[in-house]
Amino acid sequence: MTTSQPDSLDPLSLPPQDVGLPPSGEPPALGDLLAPAGLARTALRAVLCGDGVSRCPWSPATVGALTDHDQGWGTTPTSARGYFAALTLELVDSGLARWSQAARHDAWHLNMAGLDPRRVALFDDDDVDDLLDVPELIRNRAKIEAVVRNARACQDWEFSDWQDVLEEAEVPAPGPAPETALDLPDSTAASRRLALVLRGHGIGLVGPVTAHRWLERTGRAPGHVLGCFRAVPEAPTG
Repeated sequence: MTTSQPDSLDPLSLPPQDVGLPPSGEPPALGDLLAPAGLARTALRAVLCGDGVSRCPWSPATVGALTDHDQGWGTTPTSARGYFAALTLELVDSGLARWSQAARHDAWHLNMAGLDPRRVALFDDDDVDDLLDVPELIRNRAKIEAVVRNARACQDWEFSDWQDVLEEAEVPAPGPAPETALDLPDSTAASRRLALVLRGHGIGLVGPVTAHRWLERTGRAPGHVLGCFRAVPEAPTG
């Protein structure tokens, strides 16, 4: 996919401005983002991509980001493994630039037993050492060891156990899609409660920000902006 947005344009670093949608009501094309007036707010709204599909403004950043946006981000898991896998991806991505690590997600599945908690729970110190030598992964010992510990804590959980955790943390139903990416919070009261609940169940290295990203990834909090084709409610997949 090609876009006309230059590499030097970083919409997330721009100050907010108050600009309305085009008269057509359709999301602007990527080329329109270069217009001097209203660049900031426009750049953070849904964008019309080259394939004629409207997406969140960060999705065309990389091939990995586009794939994750279209197929993973905001998709409700249908299994206990799906919840663990989604939490693991947000844990290993924590502290890094948004979407910069999306291309590595397949490598985590490939090198960590499909992110199946029952299998990851069997990893030992030698396995962790081997993972630290895999260039496709984020070679951070603390994160990898946390993933293994978390797998051991939840390896016997069923799908309903993950739902019970969300209920225990009083996570509300997701609200409407926000107008721009600026309106997507880094954390919420629900994610702060959730981080504490997870810690109480032995799930570590998950703070309020990572917990909120997990809620966004699993469709339990709005993660797509208004106008994005993924912002439309859909049946769970995967």
